[in-house]
Amino acid sequence: MFTRLKICGITTVTDALMCVEMGVDLLGFNFYPGSPRFIAMHTARDIIQQIPFWTKSVGILVRPKLQQVKEVIQKSEVNAIQIYQPVDFDNFNDINIPVFAAFSINDINSIQTYQFKEVDMILLDNSTKNASGGTGETFNWAQIPADLAREKMILAGGINPQNIKHALQQVNPAIIDVASGSENYPGKKDRKKVNDLVQNVLKHNLNNLKSLNLKS
Repeated sequence: MFTRLKICGITTVTDALMCVEMGVDLLGFNFYPGSPRFIAMHTARDIIQQIPFWTKSVGILVRPKLQQVKEVIQKSEVNAIQIYQPVDFDNFNDINIPVFAAFSINDINSIQTYQFKEVDMILLDNSTKNASGGTGETFNWAQIPADLAREKMILAGGINPQNIKHALQQVNPAIIDVASGSENYPGKKDRKKVNDLVQNVLKHNLNNLKSLNLKS
């Protein structure tokens, strides 16, 4: 399996295009007002309209109602939606784009509730008393259930150029999600950090390809 890289907390077209140039696969846009990386729907739409179709856009929502989810999809034109703690729904059949259901590792037992419904990916993140995710802190990856399908897993929480190699080797998720580890400060991406992240993912995927070739 090959891993893709998602850079979360995009706030400017300059950073978005830089990430595209570097080879980032997915860009995250945070629509949660309490986030230091908050972006308005119309601003995100303007950015999304300038990135190529092969780079996917993901809208992040925290404790949304279903109507808010639908409004964000319509007004921002994101390709996928990442949802923390939905308020008035737990069935994603009414959402017409891919859904990334986001969980704190502290709520690991809740994952089974959603895993077999219409969820495209399961995102695992750290959390604190005051934040559902985006804490910039790692968690113990050994806590991840062995039976949680890696091809449906997004790993988030404190990943940066220094620890991404370890995360890839230990967890081998479908997507690595990075926010603070790609920044100079919240909402401002750092070219070198993004490039280091991309290169680590590329090397990981190349090693996986070599292993497949040796087995065939």
